Amino acid sequence: MKLYSVKLLLESTVIPNDNSSKTFEETIVLLRASGQDDIETQIRDHFVNLTYENAVGGQTTWSFVTILDVFELVDHFDEDVDFKEVYSRFLPFDKPMTASEVIELYSLDK
Repeated sequence: MKLYSVKLLLESTVIPNDNSSKTFEETIVLLRASGQDDIETQIRDHFVNLTYENAVGGQTTWSFVTILDVFELVDHFDEDVDFKEVYSRFLPFDKPMTASEVIELYSLDK
């Protein structure tokens, strides 16, 4: 199996959302996989919707949106590195945004 760096986009949905805000998260994780199909399968199995009660008594759900980039690493690591996060940033907005708008606005797919 090869080691990959996988850049993902996650989306937060808040209910109720009185101020129409929207938050996305761009994150990079490490993953051992046999190839592209295996990467997508593992990502979809790992990043299932996560819903929890938020600070104001509503519900927040984080959902997987898309794989933005995949890069094969040439370094060798002996320990388990699957889904170790190596980078993350939140992208909050004061208005409704779609994942496509965020990807284009921040050139996340480049």
